[in-house]
Amino acid sequence: MNQQTQIIQPLTGKQQQHVIDKTHSYIHKAEQLLDTRLKPVEVVFNLKGRAAGMYRISAQKKRFFSSAKREIRYNTFIFSKYFEDNVATTIPHEVAHYITDMIYGLKNIKPHGAEWKSIMSAFEADASVTADYDLSGIPLKKQTRYTYNCDCREHQISAVRHNRILNSQHRYYCKVCKQGLQYKQG
Repeated sequence: MNQQTQIIQPLTGKQQQHVIDKTHSYIHKAEQLLDTRLKPVEVVFNLKGRAAGMYRISAQKKRFFSSAKREIRYNTFIFSKYFEDNVATTIPHEVAHYITDMIYGLKNIKPHGAEWKSIMSAFEADASVTADYDLSGIPLKKQTRYTYNCDCREHQISAVRHNRILNSQHRYYCKVCKQGLQYKQG
């Protein structure tokens, strides 16, 4: 019998608000523990793919200066399928990244190093680095691959690298024969 995979629905508005509130409660707890005030961080539900959460900093260029935009991104489909587990593990995990960035700076520490682990311990949360979820029924981001050749083999190149080659930003070489990769059209 062929079993169809159930399509997972994204988080409801009420569930998203619960995740936002829980994120802010962890930030508030860290502020109390560290006796500090932290800049607000945006919480968004636009993460696709295999990760349940991600803390991200992106540079924003303003007219006369650049600033960093900080955000915690959550995958609404993975959160929906494993809601309680993600509330208990993913939220403190991503908040701990935000806290360590604000206190120590990301360039000064390892992503899952001692500083991050101490925040996770203070949150009484599991300091596992990754989760192993069954992602059936969850829409996954699939990246287009392009075929390139060298003198000895065929290579599959990501869309990002392919576009860099097309825009003359980069050139890639085979690690075995050291020849430049050539796009195989058709």
